[in-house]
Amino acid sequence: MLKTMHKSAAATDESGRILAALRAGVDPGEVARKLARRHPGDTGFGHRLVDTASARLWLADGAPMADVLTMLEVRHRFELSPVDCRAYAVEILWAAQRPVDAHNTPPIPALKEARYAAA
Repeated sequence: MLKTMHKSAAATDESGRILAALRAGVDPGEVARKLARRHPGDTGFGHRLVDTASARLWLADGAPMADVLTMLEVRHRFELSPVDCRAYAVEILWAAQRPVDAHNTPPIPALKEARYAAA
């Protein structure tokens, strides 16, 4: 369900435009839809970039982490189950706290689940 962003170069190129648009007051949903049109192969790519940029702006403005987590959950409450919504929000919040250095960060290897893993 949740994916890591493999398009790190594209994410770095878009982040400045996304931050400028969000600071200018453009609707985050509209920004995500424009990104989805530019990157049709991954529908969640735009939402992840916009949510990460929004979280960075909220944290930079001094919003408490719990409030940022709640805002991210509320933004996707009709698309995801409550558990998936919380996991997504935590993942975005974690990504928002890390510095953006996509060119020097090695890609995260995909881990394969054990064939008979217990849930």
